Amino acid sequence: MNTQPNTVRSFSNAGEIQPLPRGPRGRRRRGAAFLEMALVLPILLSILLGIFEMGRVMLVTHVSTSAAREACRKAIIPGATQTEIIDIVNSYLDSGNISETGRVVSILDGEGNPATVSQILPLDPVVVQVEVPYSENTWGFTSIMGGNSLVVRSTMRRE
Repeated sequence: MNTQPNTVRSFSNAGEIQPLPRGPRGRRRRGAAFLEMALVLPILLSILLGIFEMGRVMLVTHVSTSAAREACRKAIIPGATQTEIIDIVNSYLDSGNISETGRVVSILDGEGNPATVSQILPLDPVVVQVEVPYSENTWGFTSIMGGNSLVVRSTMRRE
């Protein structure tokens, strides 16, 4: 018995093996599947890359907020210096692989005016502001955030 693929034994000629009929429908169906994949795949990849990019945005936001909070905790303690506060922010941002390009760390008084830590009186609010540009901290897949910067602030009362 012959076991060739795509063949069937015909009843009219029991000894002959004839190939299965292959119409144009099988080829058209494969073409339709390829066309559907070609249309849907770019959309799915765009969604996937957008998810990765938004995850990166959330990471940058979280690390920047933690850096501002820890720097503010240092700033409220008597004897803290500007250099120590900026070093804390830079340490946190470096640990999160946040680019140094375009980083701005500001220490503000309770009214939002630039000040040094020594100028802020006890029980007055100290604000540490960290600004990080998204364009320098993207993985390069997309530019969801454009040229915007993330600005986070942490406020605490000075001891």
